[in-house]
Amino acid sequence: MTTRINNRKEERKFFVLRHIVYEYVSTASPVSSKIVAKRMGGDISSATVRNIMGELEEFGYIAQPHTSAGRIPTHAGYRNYVDKAKDRIRLEKKQAQRLAAEYSRRIRSMKEVIERTSLLISQELHNAGIVMWPSIEDSYLKHIELIKLRAETVLAVLVTMTNAVKNFIIKLDKDVEATELERAANFVNYNCEYLTFSGISAELKRMLRGNNGGQRQEMLDTIKTAFKVIDAIIEENIENEIYWEGLNYFLEKSEFQDIGMTKRILQIFSERKDLVNLMRSELPHRGLRVYIGKENNSEMLSECSVITCGYELNGKTLGRIGVIGPTRMDYDSALRTVSCLSDLVSAKLEEING
Repeated sequence: MTTRINNRKEERKFFVLRHIVYEYVSTASPVSSKIVAKRMGGDISSATVRNIMGELEEFGYIAQPHTSAGRIPTHAGYRNYVDKAKDRIRLEKKQAQRLAAEYSRRIRSMKEVIERTSLLISQELHNAGIVMWPSIEDSYLKHIELIKLRAETVLAVLVTMTNAVKNFIIKLDKDVEATELERAANFVNYNCEYLTFSGISAELKRMLRGNNGGQRQEMLDTIKTAFKVIDAIIEENIENEIYWEGLNYFLEKSEFQDIGMTKRILQIFSERKDLVNLMRSELPHRGLRVYIGKENNSEMLSECSVITCGYELNGKTLGRIGVIGPTRMDYDSALRTVSCLSDLVSAKLEEING
């Protein structure tokens, strides 16, 4: 009996916290016990709500910004709420179908999927939608062309398994003739198709180490050139980029009207380093991750919340999608939308590469 009573008390605390979060997300104003009691349909009195709010404040889940004001959720309060909300996220069938329809058959490349996804996230959640390109090391090669631009400088044109076309301008340690570059590209296309770039590098290294004089010098030179090109592409690593849409939604939030805060937000997106590091550190995890305020381990993101989820191809997590906004975020909607879109992106990539 005691356990059941304690469970009911904890449920009631969570319901009060949930209504405080809902109301504060909607209004950006401190929430009174009277409003919470009303939102709860009059099931409990405002006096009881005040007592529960007092307990929530002791736990550090809500705070009173100034005397005689209502309460607002703290970062710890958001975290408590999100941990419970994650277990019950479900997108309504109609909304899921509407989002699925956005990935029409006209979308046939990774670039189009990424652009569509970041736009959908920003439109649905009125915050910045972010999508991470797959790591070049984990991308599978369909075709490579090598074009000599000038001495020691090569343009590598790649087509990956996701139909993404990527251009890399790379510097080699010595000049290589155009005919040798063509042989190197043909060698990789013939021997290493559908390997990841890290796999191609390992295979070329194995060929070079395993040679016991059986290869002609011309072939050895071709393999060496191919190895140098692939490793230069991996080292360049410029494909670890974040693509985003909806920065205008983000900057319109009341929290970010201060000019200093606006500058910091713009710096987050112009430099991208903190966002890239955060999303790269999550791989190969597939599921939802939520970072609230200082949980981001970045001073730049300390006033923001970031929700991400992985997308995959052939059972392998390729990258992450997500949303970034103020800590006063509609977490329920964000969790549902990001989770649903990660599944849709994975399904679209399977379709494109089926």
